[in-house]
Amino acid sequence: MKSLSWDPEAPASGADILIALRFADRAARKAVSDELVGTGVHTGQELVLAKLLHLGSLPVAQLAKVLDVEVPTATRTTQRMEAAGLVRRLKNDQDARQVSIELTDQGAEVARTVQRLHTQAGDRALQGITPEQRRLLRNLLWTITANIDELPG
Repeated sequence: MKSLSWDPEAPASGADILIALRFADRAARKAVSDELVGTGVHTGQELVLAKLLHLGSLPVAQLAKVLDVEVPTATRTTQRMEAAGLVRRLKNDQDARQVSIELTDQGAEVARTVQRLHTQAGDRALQGITPEQRRLLRNLLWTITANIDELPG
């Protein structure tokens, strides 16, 4: 394992924080990707599974919005997942153009497995961090996200 070194007492600029977040994001994606090996779920699809397990069926456009991706990306991802038997499409009786996505029984089972894998990866990532530090970190990350989302342009 590579050892990252930094001076924890040095001032932290906005750039330092964003760079650290990018590296943390990359490490988190790798940790989740490593956990997904052998499940048949590809990186990115686990987020679709998690959202559908939590929210139930969603129109493709709304799913894209909650995943923060473009509609064509959500469409392609769900098509692949449908071919794998994880989700199914539901036509809207009032508007044939509107299609919702929901988990199949197999997809719900895989989604619960993926939840457990996320927990394992998260527990590994947060070793040595107290519950209070975890709560603070979570809140700070959501605050940073909200601040960035509110930036113009």
